[in-house]
Amino acid sequence: MTPPLLSLEAVSKTYRRGPYELHVLREVSLELFAGEFIAVYGQRSAGKTTLLKVAGGFEAPDAGCVRFQGRDLASATRRRLAGIYRAQIGWVRRFGPESRELRALDFVKLPLLGAHRLEEAERRSLAALARVGAEDCALETWANLADAERALVAIAHALVREPALLLADDPTAGLDVLERERILALLRRTADKAGVGVLMVVPELPAMLRAHDVRSLSDGRLLAPEPPPGSRATVIDFPGGERSA
Repeated sequence: MTPPLLSLEAVSKTYRRGPYELHVLREVSLELFAGEFIAVYGQRSAGKTTLLKVAGGFEAPDAGCVRFQGRDLASATRRRLAGIYRAQIGWVRRFGPESRELRALDFVKLPLLGAHRLEEAERRSLAALARVGAEDCALETWANLADAERALVAIAHALVREPALLLADDPTAGLDVLERERILALLRRTADKAGVGVLMVVPELPAMLRAHDVRSLSDGRLLAPEPPPGSRATVIDFPGGERSA
């Protein structure tokens, strides 16, 4: 059997605020395979972003184990972790670049600088923008982009290095129904066609409809939703006859 791309085994994370302890993750276990799209739903402050940070190795868990491509991230050297971040993990952040005057093309190009010649970095960045359907945004500044365009450019920024794992933190925030559907369909294609493992966290249930599998994060625990009574589906029914099994 093919091993998972990413696995979390009984992962816990606690933040200490003075005399208080905030248990954000409680014995969370999850397996994500290459080409799989998993969505995690949770209300505000449920720990969704912390889940992504721990899954990507950006924060260490207090207990449990996080494995990426079969290797325990806690035992990896700093050099090894840096290599993983650089080449294997893409993070979709909806906040964009620090400078709102940066062009979309230059923002997408940032992860490639230092590793590729400028001409090659620009070629790859234009290809990434075309891949997500945002090639017309290349020369626009971040300030001039609409919210849906920013979401597409942020995904291009995360995909430009062709990572194995894509972490998406509420990528459909502030979008209308049609714009949200476009982003979710893109993430689904990224998993199905490119074989990328996609882990997305969202605060709204409708944003989960394109995922292969869904989970709920509540009180620090990761749960699988119960199927409706009498339903044969184990997770959720999809439009157009697609259904997770």
